[in-house]
Amino acid sequence: MAVLGLLIYSCEQPADLDLGGDVARLVVVSNFSNLDTLEVVVSKSNSVLENGPAEYVGNAVVEIYDGDKNLDVLEYVPTNNLVFPGYYRSNFVVPQPGVEYRIEVSAPGFEPVSARNAIPVSEARIDTTAIAFNLEIEEVDLFFNLASFTVTVKIVDEPLADNYFHLNFYQEAFNYRIDTLGDTLSQQFFSLPLTLDAADDNQPFVPYLDDRGVLILDDSFDGQTGTFEFSGSYLYNRNDQFLGSFVIELRSTTEEYYLYHTTLARQFQASADPLSNPVILFSNIENGYGIFAGFDSRFYLVDLSQ
Repeated sequence: MAVLGLLIYSCEQPADLDLGGDVARLVVVSNFSNLDTLEVVVSKSNSVLENGPAEYVGNAVVEIYDGDKNLDVLEYVPTNNLVFPGYYRSNFVVPQPGVEYRIEVSAPGFEPVSARNAIPVSEARIDTTAIAFNLEIEEVDLFFNLASFTVTVKIVDEPLADNYFHLNFYQEAFNYRIDTLGDTLSQQFFSLPLTLDAADDNQPFVPYLDDRGVLILDDSFDGQTGTFEFSGSYLYNRNDQFLGSFVIELRSTTEEYYLYHTTLARQFQASADPLSNPVILFSNIENGYGIFAGFDSRFYLVDLSQ
């Protein structure tokens, strides 16, 4: 199951957004779980007069605290990607559920910023006895198959205050090659979260970017069971790939995570409509912009061989 960590984006790129104001501020983005060490992206905000790509900050000091205890000063990790040139990483701090962490970020020329958040402790789950999954595969040309799926999941909610969820679906797959000894397994890979179509547009969720996953507030099924139905499709090369399990991920998130990602999704949707009203991106970064928020992931595998 450790390989499922490849599905987690603990550190996500900030959108190229005009955040307003004439003074550049630090933008901090970190969505963290207990599946990996803490990772943080730091960039600078664009003013209302600027409209360019995100400018990343590689000379920041990023510190993580548990209460007054300094746990680590994160290491800067450069990359060879010009679009996403680097991020900050702790070599040993793996956030734990129920612990409130504080992040402090400073950089020359910017006002220091900070934020607090925790991984929620949640007993919410998907009812594994009620997962309904159907997969149909057809050949579309000499190389590719089209896989079309329908899936129904039921989220068993806790009778607490508001609960927030991020629901994603992935397809596990394997590359393979054929040699003189027969089929030889090569490397395992995962797709991005699959694009979804809702069976009912009135279901209580917010579609995420490009309809990859949904964000859910439990208002309509508080303390009960919420039912969600989706369909989707994807192509794969049948000559060198075969399918593994279909993967369902249920993230229990903090309110801050939910608010940031719902406003990000709505801002993304509004950007395609010049007549839409502007959407203000939620932030919990004091003196800056962005998000520092925890989530707890549970994975459920549907075996396609059965």
